[in-house]
Amino acid sequence: VDQSELPFRLLARRYGAQLCYTPMFNASSFRSSAAYRKDAIGTTSVLDRPLVVQFAGHDADVLLEAATYVEHMCDAVDLNLGCPQAIAKRGRYGSYLLEEEDLVISIVQSLSSQLSVPVTCKIRLFRDDFPRTLRLCKRLEEAGCAMLTVHGRTRYQNKQTVGACDFEK
Repeated sequence: VDQSELPFRLLARRYGAQLCYTPMFNASSFRSSAAYRKDAIGTTSVLDRPLVVQFAGHDADVLLEAATYVEHMCDAVDLNLGCPQAIAKRGRYGSYLLEEEDLVISIVQSLSSQLSVPVTCKIRLFRDDFPRTLRLCKRLEEAGCAMLTVHGRTRYQNKQTVGACDFEK
């Protein structure tokens, strides 16, 4: 999440990466602080395309406003619904926002209908409920999610309990 600044992305591209993501940015901070935006996105490069800018947040209007700052300098905007860290729980974003499925769907609908670039999402599996995960994936697609990344772990598989990805389902 915090390891994909421009120098790293350019290095990754030198070794064959064809698509890169920015670090995950807090949409509220990105929207309200020019200093945060400059530090977060700062320098761009024509060599750093295609590029997906990744946001975290729970308010469609805030996310949209944040995304409008970058839609002209990226190829997609990603709603990060995979972060399992405690800060995501406190901030009501990341994998914790998945518990509010209708809100997530309305956010994706809002972003996909108002941005000039595609909207993508990264999610985690629901614990012991693969059918729910699959239903959410279908709903996200119907809401306008252009590309979906599914982390093969639940939010509970984190740090010391990371465990193996489930590739069987």
